[in-house]
Amino acid sequence: MKKANHILPIFYLLLSLFGGFFTYYFVILGVLENKGSFDVLEFIGSTWTTSFYAKSITLDFWTTALAAALFMVVECKRLKMKNVWLYLFLTFFIAFAFAFPMFLYFRQKQLNRNRDAN
Repeated sequence: MKKANHILPIFYLLLSLFGGFFTYYFVILGVLENKGSFDVLEFIGSTWTTSFYAKSITLDFWTTALAAALFMVVECKRLKMKNVWLYLFLTFFIAFAFAFPMFLYFRQKQLNRNRDAN
């Protein structure tokens, strides 16, 4: 189990970088498609298309993001982690696919520190 505790942060960090990169890759493609403009309301509105599939994945995302935000706040308080506001900011203004694995990375590092201190 000790080995897993040291591999997990690396996995979370790689997942965070992957999620952040590809999220922004598609945002950049969207900006290029719209001749260099980015409209936040249009971006959010585009997820609620007439497709029930798109609506399903959008609702799935927002439900999970809100649950994860609450989890991050609770865990940061429980583990005495700092800067919970940063994870929330990253979740809603950068990319959930970047922020949540990044939070898990720092959470696992804190758990490892706490375990090693005991």
